[in-house]
Amino acid sequence: MLSVVIMTHPNRAEHLAELIAACAPLTPRTVVDPDPGSFRSALRTAKAAWAAVSTGATHHLVLQDDVVPVPDFARQVRDAIEARPRDAIALYSNWNSPQNSYLVRRAAACGSAWAPLSPVEWTPTLGLVLPADEARQLAAHLAPIPDEVADDDQMVVLYCQEAGLPVFATVPHLVDHRGAPSLSEHPGSFHATVVDRRPVPAEHWRSTPEALVEALRGRAALDRPDEFGVELRHSRCSLRFIRPGTPEPIGHVFGWYWRDWCAAAGVDAARVEETLNAHLHDSVPTAVAVEVWAACYLLGRDSGGITAAAGAVPGHDGVRRVRAAVRSWLASGIAEADRPADGLDGLTELGVAAVSQGMADAPSPSGVTSRTGGPRVGSDR
Repeated sequence: MLSVVIMTHPNRAEHLAELIAACAPLTPRTVVDPDPGSFRSALRTAKAAWAAVSTGATHHLVLQDDVVPVPDFARQVRDAIEARPRDAIALYSNWNSPQNSYLVRRAAACGSAWAPLSPVEWTPTLGLVLPADEARQLAAHLAPIPDEVADDDQMVVLYCQEAGLPVFATVPHLVDHRGAPSLSEHPGSFHATVVDRRPVPAEHWRSTPEALVEALRGRAALDRPDEFGVELRHSRCSLRFIRPGTPEPIGHVFGWYWRDWCAAAGVDAARVEETLNAHLHDSVPTAVAVEVWAACYLLGRDSGGITAAAGAVPGHDGVRRVRAAVRSWLASGIAEADRPADGLDGLTELGVAAVSQGMADAPSPSGVTSRTGGPRVGSDR
């Protein structure tokens, strides 16, 4: 049995009925901010929401009031829970979060239905499912924390660390963000990293080889001295070296420019640019194309190494999710002034081709790089 609540604030009442209807045949209850006239605190409402587990429930889902569920939401959530009943399941990650957005894009490129999330970055709480006992324990963990802390997601990741509870994001995500401004006044834009309006079948959630899930989970631990992520921000591709054990804040905005530093990730910058030449065309500005190609090539090469080591091959349906992952990357990472007049379609296809090329260039488990073989993620067109 799935218990569902929506944590809400009176200022967000406008879309509440629509959200409840989108959850049918699930019947979510609403948990309203206990002190809406006071300072804003998602944590204050989250305490009550996680404590509101229905009697007899096996799992508890907390949704925030600014999400938009995908079609056939209830069935897909239940199917996902059946596939991973003992884990925390995030139905969303933000398209430009420092670590999790890259982990989700990499899982999509690998063809995985699941993206193990960072053990240190804030847990995405816009739509989060926990086993019922874990939900009650989380509520007890949150209860003594002062409401002034405000951000529930940063407290949830601490609970998951202490409890040894792994968090997996669904790929594709099952909710998107409505795009409304944050009541907590967090800056920036908010949308899902990989969303697909076409419902996936129940078998999708069990289709990923466990060897691949474990390989992704091992990399998501972010404990290797050479671990990195790739960012596309303000039309510029950068590497984010994780540097475990250092006191760097998770959300810092400093990166290492890809051309100068990709050798530290085992990639030849000249090869990145060489592979781009065949794909350049007049409709896409060269400077922007280089940055998009670099980001997506590096994503593909990283993903290709993981799938090769796990003996996995991305399936046909994964192409849609790679395209969705690339498009959200461009929508969040290309500056408005750099966007082609005809939109992002051309850049998206360039990025999909770059992911494919990077996967083809990824070293095999024996250390041999194939420049002609490898999965072609754009082959469904």
